[in-house]
Amino acid sequence: MRALTGFFIRLVAYAIVLGVVARVAEHFWVQRGLDGSIALQPFHDAGITTLVIAPVVLAILGFGPLRAAAIFVGAFLVGAALTAPFACARFAGV
Repeated sequence: MRALTGFFIRLVAYAIVLGVVARVAEHFWVQRGLDGSIALQPFHDAGITTLVIAPVVLAILGFGPLRAAAIFVGAFLVGAALTAPFACARFAGV
């Protein structure tokens, strides 16, 4: 029962953090005018899909010796999601 409680706590925590980051990244994406670019749409779709699925995977793997790795991957996803709109805008010349 304790493991299941820990799983739900991790799931909710990762879902809140990555959900907020997804919304902020979405705002940056629209603010930079990238929502009208058809060439960049697959990158946006893949990024948002990753941020939606990641909390479940991180919550499943985020216990015991893999806890630090799950936190690192979560932090990496946060950084990648927040910087992706700026990098895509620069490479697209927008």
